[in-house]
Amino acid sequence: MTEKELLEQLNELKSIKPNQNWASWLLSNILTKRHEQAIVRPRVKLVSFSFLHQYQKALVSAAFVVLFISTFAFAQTTLPGNLLYPVKTLTQNAKIALASKDYKPVVRMQITKARLEDMAKITDQEQAVALMSQNIQKDLQTIPQELKNISKKQVALQMSKQVQDEAKDLKNLSNNSLNKNINNLNQNIDEFQDKVFAFIFSTEEEINQCPTSLQDKLANLQKYFTENIQIVAQWSPDEITKIRTFLADISNDIKVGNCLEAMEKIESINQILQIHSLDIKVETSTPEN
Repeated sequence: MTEKELLEQLNELKSIKPNQNWASWLLSNILTKRHEQAIVRPRVKLVSFSFLHQYQKALVSAAFVVLFISTFAFAQTTLPGNLLYPVKTLTQNAKIALASKDYKPVVRMQITKARLEDMAKITDQEQAVALMSQNIQKDLQTIPQELKNISKKQVALQMSKQVQDEAKDLKNLSNNSLNKNINNLNQNIDEFQDKVFAFIFSTEEEINQCPTSLQDKLANLQKYFTENIQIVAQWSPDEITKIRTFLADISNDIKVGNCLEAMEKIESINQILQIHSLDIKVETSTPEN
């Protein structure tokens, strides 16, 4: 094909024009493509909280702990008759149970005083107050015996003085209560204070006059072991050695005036006797004149 013929055919192509159907088809395809491109966009992924499911048990447990602590704390401010007051009472009883043997009387006295303070604030709930009064009277009867159970006399004296100090306002608190059994409660308070005072007096006297009283106790112990050699011979060698050592030490302590040390060792001997549950109890108290 010559150059002239090629130019003629190109000129013929310029004269070709698209009809209406072709133009509509083309426009439709162009719009469809653009619509598809517009739809395909990056999607924003929301934060997933699926991790909460993994810690569901821990979250529930933590919620219960918070609820328990809140209930426990609120219960400490309640008064008798409130639904949560038993929680407060349970907490107080737990404090008494967990206290050491020597300090238990003081803790019980502090809680008894706190219960009297609660009782004095109540204007109704007569039944609840009557029950509290009974429990307080039981505690007042228990404390003197707990003081006597303290093995070391010096510690017992110290604890009894603390109890006496805590108990000095009991009568005033009791008089502020509307309890109908107030006379019985006041009577128990008077008896309790008399017992504590008597225990303080006797303990101080025993400590101050220890040489004479300890000599009597030592003599009674020596007499018992002399008269019951066959029984003592059945004990273990370690126990027999302890008894002999204690008796010798007690004698030496009395000579040099170490009264408290001698009293502690006498109590240790008595504990050994109690372990064996002997039928004959050794009398170690000072004979009455």
